[in-house]
Amino acid sequence: MQRGSPKPGQREPGRHVRNLQGSSVGTIDLLLASGRISTFLQLGSRPTILLIHGNSSCKEIFVHQTVALRNAGYGVLAPDLPGHGGSANARTPSRAYSFPGYAATIGGLLDKLCIAAVHVVGWSLGGHIRLGLPAADKRVRSLMITGTPPIKPGPSVVQDAFLNSPAMSLTGKRRLDPGEDMTYGECMMGARRYRADYLVSAIRRTDGNARYWMVKNGLDGIGTDEVRTVRTSKRTLAIVHGTREAFVSAAYLESLRYRALWRGAIQYVDTGHAPHWQRPKVFNKLLLQFLEETTASGH
Repeated sequence: MQRGSPKPGQREPGRHVRNLQGSSVGTIDLLLASGRISTFLQLGSRPTILLIHGNSSCKEIFVHQTVALRNAGYGVLAPDLPGHGGSANARTPSRAYSFPGYAATIGGLLDKLCIAAVHVVGWSLGGHIRLGLPAADKRVRSLMITGTPPIKPGPSVVQDAFLNSPAMSLTGKRRLDPGEDMTYGECMMGARRYRADYLVSAIRRTDGNARYWMVKNGLDGIGTDEVRTVRTSKRTLAIVHGTREAFVSAAYLESLRYRALWRGAIQYVDTGHAPHWQRPKVFNKLLLQFLEETTASGH
């Protein structure tokens, strides 16, 4: 039986999730075209915030943001991407593990839950996924990215947008050697002291094909021209960047043109690749300010 398929006689996960207003849901499984997806869903009195994690991570990386958003009355939608966390491995790895493939999964998730509007927070790969959603998808009202350089997929992106860090070679590696999961985790989280055991477990759990095909597809030019997107999109974009970032070049981010950059500038935080994890109070303050402004302006 295909992994992620319901057992004979079992109701399809997520089949009856259309009338959720006023309910507190928690973590649920949904069956999408890409396979079974595990997602945290919490409805609120204010707009829904979609949290998209990065490569070899999981939805729990946003635990600090989930609490802050819930306390502020926002709805929260935080899925595990295919091949990550509690979600099943992709049925078609070469297609699903790409920026467009992940974007299709997110679009299918919004369809399944009948969610009409979201504000998106994307970390690393998660930011690329949002930028890969069709420009015509009006459900996405605003976007905050961190650890994400808007790129035009192709072989030149590595030298232009990314830094030469010890972990860059691991981002697309199918099978991590002993100890490489620790190295990758430290670079992802910013330092050894920020490396939680369950996040290292998330790296180990990740389908190696997800790393391999995500990088291969990107280098092969598969995906949206994100540079053009940020230059032309009217949707408000916030960029939060760690000053000790291990993967993304700040000079590259500053070199791009943005049509609707929040506050007209990149927001810098004294962290590495994961500002939301390393300095959650600072990050959450920026996030809530961003949401107050974008939701108040009718976005």
